[in-house]
Amino acid sequence: ECLEEMFDPGNFRYRYPFINCTQCGPRYTIIEALPYDRPYTVMKSFTMCERCASEYHNPGNRRHHAQPIACPKCGPKLSLFSIKGKKLAERENALQETQVRLERGEIVAVKGLGGYHLACDAFNEAAIRRLRERKRRPKRPLAVMVRSLEEAGRLCVLSEAEAKMLASPESPIVILDRKSGTGLPEVLAPGLVTLGVMLPYTPLHHLLFADSSLRALVMTSANPSGLPILYRDEEAFDYLADIADAGLSANREIL
Repeated sequence: ECLEEMFDPGNFRYRYPFINCTQCGPRYTIIEALPYDRPYTVMKSFTMCERCASEYHNPGNRRHHAQPIACPKCGPKLSLFSIKGKKLAERENALQETQVRLERGEIVAVKGLGGYHLACDAFNEAAIRRLRERKRRPKRPLAVMVRSLEEAGRLCVLSEAEAKMLASPESPIVILDRKSGTGLPEVLAPGLVTLGVMLPYTPLHHLLFADSSLRALVMTSANPSGLPILYRDEEAFDYLADIADAGLSANREIL
């Protein structure tokens, strides 16, 4: 339902990357304390506008007591930064500029629900080799996020059970047998006939693929090997200074 609204030009949350309801959206990573109420989450710094408040207080609405409820008027916003920390664009412009950068082979650090991913075009061999070199990950397989279940079926052999698993609420990485002749470079998973595949699981992921030529993105955790995921903006940008070309962030803090 949120996806339908997000892609509906008549909806006031059209193309809003932080759209959510009680059945989806962030929970664990925005909580400061219990009980799970807005004043105990990072959303306390975003005052609900009248429209959001009316949904929040309406028991008949699926956003009744959705603690992360937000819209473009009152909620968090995207920002694209150079890896040195200079702000390059905001909101829709940040999204579109990120797509352009990914399409031309750049590596972008993308802030997700629980931390940062390093993303690049999964069909761009030069970008993948650069990512491997910079991250010092010469051979370990890289997982990819594909734009849709249909795309997964074009790139890999997909059984009914695997398709169901991919599309499940857990949105896991599923190890699939690769098809030959798809154009995906061998360097994604050297020496293997399989590929780790996942589907978009946040509004931002869906928007990264929308209205772009991107079919699949390498999505690898941005943290150094063996260390916890990078989730604080300053730490992420500091560590990724020699790895990513830019960072797509947001002013909703991850706890």
